[in-house]
Amino acid sequence: MSETAATSDAVIRLVNAGKQFGIDPPVLALRGVDLSLERGGWLAITGPSGSGKSTMLNILGCLDNLTSGKYFVDGIDTTKLTDNERAGIRSQHLGFVFQSFHLLPYRSVLENVMLAEVYRKESAAGRRERALASLARVGLSHRAEFLPSKLSGGEKQRVAIARALVGSPSLLLCDEPTGNLDSKSAASIIDLLRKLNQEGVTVVIVTHDENIAKQASRRVHIVDGELTDISAVGTPEKLATQATTSTKKIGSSGISPHDLLNESLAGMFSKVGRMVLTVLGVVIGLAALVATLGLTRTAGNRIISQFDQLAATEVFISARPGKTTGTIDPKAIPWDAPARLQRLNGVVAVGSMSEVNAGDSLVRSSPVLDPTTPSAFKLTLRAASPELFRAVRAQLATGRYPDAGHSLRRDRVAVLGPDAARNLGITGLEQLPAIYIGDHLYLVIGVMRDVARKPELLGSVIIPEGTAQYYFGLAGPGTVVVETKIGAPYLIAEQARYALRPDDPRALKVEVPQEPKRVRDEVQTDLNVMFFMLGGLSLVVSAIGIANITLVGVMERTPEIGLRRAIGATKAHIAKQFLIESTSTGVIGGVIGASLGVLIVVAVSAYQGWTPVLDPAAPLLAPLVGGVIGLLSGTYPAWRAANMEPVEALRA
Repeated sequence: MSETAATSDAVIRLVNAGKQFGIDPPVLALRGVDLSLERGGWLAITGPSGSGKSTMLNILGCLDNLTSGKYFVDGIDTTKLTDNERAGIRSQHLGFVFQSFHLLPYRSVLENVMLAEVYRKESAAGRRERALASLARVGLSHRAEFLPSKLSGGEKQRVAIARALVGSPSLLLCDEPTGNLDSKSAASIIDLLRKLNQEGVTVVIVTHDENIAKQASRRVHIVDGELTDISAVGTPEKLATQATTSTKKIGSSGISPHDLLNESLAGMFSKVGRMVLTVLGVVIGLAALVATLGLTRTAGNRIISQFDQLAATEVFISARPGKTTGTIDPKAIPWDAPARLQRLNGVVAVGSMSEVNAGDSLVRSSPVLDPTTPSAFKLTLRAASPELFRAVRAQLATGRYPDAGHSLRRDRVAVLGPDAARNLGITGLEQLPAIYIGDHLYLVIGVMRDVARKPELLGSVIIPEGTAQYYFGLAGPGTVVVETKIGAPYLIAEQARYALRPDDPRALKVEVPQEPKRVRDEVQTDLNVMFFMLGGLSLVVSAIGIANITLVGVMERTPEIGLRRAIGATKAHIAKQFLIESTSTGVIGGVIGASLGVLIVVAVSAYQGWTPVLDPAAPLLAPLVGGVIGLLSGTYPAWRAANMEPVEALRA
């Protein structure tokens, strides 16, 4: 027989093959093995546990590499191939039958068989028909749409054999195919293998069962990595010569985008609970981000609108310290300042207020001093013109404000801020409450609820200016508060100096708040940054959760990864599948999270009576952000999955 003919008939050839594990000390799993198997043969490999049978099968299946020697499949020297080319050998030339079946529990019987052709870089046309034909070949056409959980052990193994036979591989490798079966099912599987061998299928079976080994047309026995009882094998030199003369091409391994997407989606929905938890992480993170950004803009718009209305209409006037003396002239502001400024066009309200020096006088609501219970307090005493309360936008809880008559008559009356009233124990005016300032009695005629400007009034006792001038020697107003029309504060600020002190305009200090738009932008920016950081933190936590759940999923699907590598998937194929799964999960979570975030903003705004304000980019970009998060979170798990050794993955 010529060398070319001999080569074409040889399916596998091992030439002086050796496999070593570790280096300290080294373990020799195979020692100088020479073996060939002609097409259509049936080889049984036997040996005690730990003898090297599994290592031999992994080498024959291109799941592991030789340390020394050569291995040829259909005349192709596998020792010179890259990892991707070895995957092509597995997808085009080899079929695997495992002891543990390795059927995907979430795919039907037919889909499990069709999986064998996914990595063959071929058109999907006719794939279903070929899978059905393979099922018919093993007698399981009636179970095509069943899930593996509905099958018996023998039926599961038949499905595994049907999957291995799709595409007519050169070699069928069986690893203890009856190890998990009862005797009746085992006998049925052996009969099926015998029938397939008679039809021309080349079979290699690893087994502990002597009865099964005896039925093979050829048998080798391995002990401590060395083969014994080998017959009809040429010399190593001849084998090497025959093998190296082959010019057969290597079929490539590949997967179409459509198949890759289908496998990814099937993997995503294989464990619905796990997928829901993964999606939930993205939903929570993006819902929090969209909601916080939306609520920030909504609340910020509410706050800023109120701030604009307030800040854009106020001017404060006070005396300026002297350049030489550094002291403030208490008479720098005239008593009739409110009347003068009220005549200016653009002034809405104006009033003056002053802090009154009451010395050591305490304020109390009881005429009796109780040494055991504090009833007298050191409260700030302030004087106010009648117009001040409108200028500071005071809100009255009960009673009334003092008017010009109180000031002219120097009446001993007072208005309390809410904090001062609380300290003094005054909650209403029904009993005509009075307070003592020092030794003098003052009738409380009003209690304020709140003020928009000058919050220091909330804790003060406020008396008329005329009263303060007469009894406490107040020389002049301390501060003039002006409320203007929107857009008028800068003009009023310039005119006020000359209206109050035409003789010395520089004696007055006029305070105008920052330009409202700039302040609004600064406040809005601060709010956005704060809430964006909160939303970003929630996304980081979600990403960590996604990575953790995805990594757990990789560990759970380790046998599936091993199966996919055995039928021809490359590392890149595995990585792409897991990345698509995690990215798709992120996109789904982004869509749901964005919708939930918008609903939260609308619901909160409706409850508060606000106008919802949403950045249209936030909900639109949320799916993209979710996809990026899923991609980044799945990178490490995908890398772990891709770098699993197929031998170790199949053992899991």
